Amino acid sequence: MIRRARIEDEDILEEIHAGEPPWENFEIYLKAIRNSGGDIFLYEDKGEIELLPFNGKAHIHVLWVQEGYRGKGIGSKLLAFAEEWAKKRGLKGLSVIPEDKNAMRFYEKNGFEFKDWQVKVMKDVEGCDVKVESHYDNPPKFPNISAVYTSGLFLWNLHKKAPRVRFGDFTMLLIDEGSCVNAVIYGKRLNRRIVKVAECLAGKIRKRMFLQVWMKDWKILEEEGFKRIGKVEWMKKIFT
Repeated sequence: MIRRARIEDEDILEEIHAGEPPWENFEIYLKAIRNSGGDIFLYEDKGEIELLPFNGKAHIHVLWVQEGYRGKGIGSKLLAFAEEWAKKRGLKGLSVIPEDKNAMRFYEKNGFEFKDWQVKVMKDVEGCDVKVESHYDNPPKFPNISAVYTSGLFLWNLHKKAPRVRFGDFTMLLIDEGSCVNAVIYGKRLNRRIVKVAECLAGKIRKRMFLQVWMKDWKILEEEGFKRIGKVEWMKKIFT
């Protein structure tokens, strides 16, 4: 009933998402997820779940049920599958960013609880010269500390053509979103120096820079002139 997705399932998945799937190129997207240790699974032609190992848990990157089949227990079955998938890989729990209040209630009903807040911030930036190294070899040795809505390894594998640089112990992936640059920073802990470097590099691509960080790092960005434009809530379920 629940099976691993194939390249040939693209049309089914697009129908599940009512023609608005979370990818531009499904083959590249699926490959990036699998190269990051994750996978996509289908519940017949009615729902899907995308799982990624992240911070010792299985992160639910996407859980979506086709509109006409909601309220029939499909989402709960996909969650139960995710739990078994995670346990088989030695992961200690599940994490998710709920889409809205309805999704939050669904996850609460299935044993999830509040974990932490993240803030979305934006700033107008100017390009400037800074000495960095190109980084096109292996993935960064540290996890991502910004754009942490998903696995940094997945973003690294998905955006193969985006600029990648190294500065000291930090690595950076600069994703051009059209209206702004999404700076994904990999390292141990965010600091003002690496934020300034990110501004210089992002400003050479676009005039606005976006970051998404844990609440504990918000003070640094506020003092550097970033404006808070939103927040997201993480939920978790730890296995007993």
